[in-house]
Amino acid sequence: MKITNIFSRKKKTKPDLVKPDLHTHRKAPLDPLRSTSLAEEALKETKKLIGEFGGRRTGSSSCKKCADKISKRLSEYCDFTSKQEFKHKGLAFGLWIQYIAYIYLISLVLLLVGAPFLSLFTNIFFIYYVYREFIVYKPLFEKNIKDTDGINIHGIIEPEEEVKQTILFSSHHDSAPLLNKNRGDKGYFINVELPIVLFGTSCVMSLVQIIVELLTKRLFHIGFPPITSLVIILLLLLATPIVYKIRNYYSQESSPGAGDNLISSSILIQLSRYFSWRKKRKEGLKNTRLIFASFDAEEVGLRGSSVWFEKYEALLENAVQLNFDCIYNSEELVFIDSDVNGMMPLSKELAQQCVKLANAMGYEAKNHPLPFFSGATDAASGYRANIKACSLMAIDFESGIKNSYFHTKDDTVDKIDEKAVEKAIAIAIKLSKTIDDDNFYDKPIVEEKEIEEEKDLLDLLKFNKISRR
Repeated sequence: MKITNIFSRKKKTKPDLVKPDLHTHRKAPLDPLRSTSLAEEALKETKKLIGEFGGRRTGSSSCKKCADKISKRLSEYCDFTSKQEFKHKGLAFGLWIQYIAYIYLISLVLLLVGAPFLSLFTNIFFIYYVYREFIVYKPLFEKNIKDTDGINIHGIIEPEEEVKQTILFSSHHDSAPLLNKNRGDKGYFINVELPIVLFGTSCVMSLVQIIVELLTKRLFHIGFPPITSLVIILLLLLATPIVYKIRNYYSQESSPGAGDNLISSSILIQLSRYFSWRKKRKEGLKNTRLIFASFDAEEVGLRGSSVWFEKYEALLENAVQLNFDCIYNSEELVFIDSDVNGMMPLSKELAQQCVKLANAMGYEAKNHPLPFFSGATDAASGYRANIKACSLMAIDFESGIKNSYFHTKDDTVDKIDEKAVEKAIAIAIKLSKTIDDDNFYDKPIVEEKEIEEEKDLLDLLKFNKISRR
């Protein structure tokens, strides 16, 4: 029925424009898959934030101002919004790059004076330090590292009735420092790869020298090593300036960080907007609390999310976490089921159920471990806090994660597929409804078919405002 027909009825009684029976074409609930307008708005918001604040290295004024802006935007739609200022030791995350040249030199000097055991111990200790700090994100020896300021933000939309479960949608708003040399750049080998090869050679040399001295019964004898070993050690010492080149690995500039990961914070804003609108229409979630959290310091070891989960444990009643990260490619929806360089399991059950849900919505999706040397996502902090957690990414792992735009100067809004954003929003909405209906785990997920609507969400919002005057 056309709207014009509504107002052409006989005027026996004055019509109430708010009554639902006067809008029969709006009786069907808003299809959660119709998230095109929300995706468009999320991209516009991301472009605006990058235009205003640029790169957002944690602790920088641009990162803090961007966090403030996100907080204000969430406060427009959430029942409650909080901004958490904290201190972190994020500067320690990349310090191993600065240390490696010194460890290399110390190791070779110890070999030169006939102390291969000490040389090997020094190398093993350093490798363990790098493993804890950079690989598994369980840092050591940070007490004397200078503090950096960080800001976490979260907003909450409470359900209409008693809270029985919680869904945490999360992202991060800080961006990564740029690298002075990226893979494929001229000089990458001599500035990055060769220093690491030389360090590895010094480690092997320590082990070889121990074996040689065991065979010659010279172990623990202070003095120069055999002539062959001496020549190799001296050549490695001469290569020390090359190892020092890796100290310039990080630039002082930051990536624009559109896909990694400001678009995800913009997605949170649009999700809060959507669920706020539903709640005002008395169509909100019945028993599910929604939390929209944007973390700081993700790029330096998940510092922000770790602090947040420690502080707000009480909010996470029967909670699941869906983290958004690197939303680029609409044809590559991946639910991460192991995090922190693929070495820490996330909730495989949650990831698999999310895949089923996405498939039922007509989207191709899969669960996949995060590849080694790909870093980590904030879902890892949730899992460490005993939350069922996984991350939704939209990135092609098969072609190589190193070929992606993230952590580069090219990580701009135009590299993000709008359909990927639309799908991420639609999945989040459908996930919320399915969990609130207690129909997520161990139950078949019914395939959704899009309901044809005359207008999208923004038009519907405008229409409702007019009809309530």
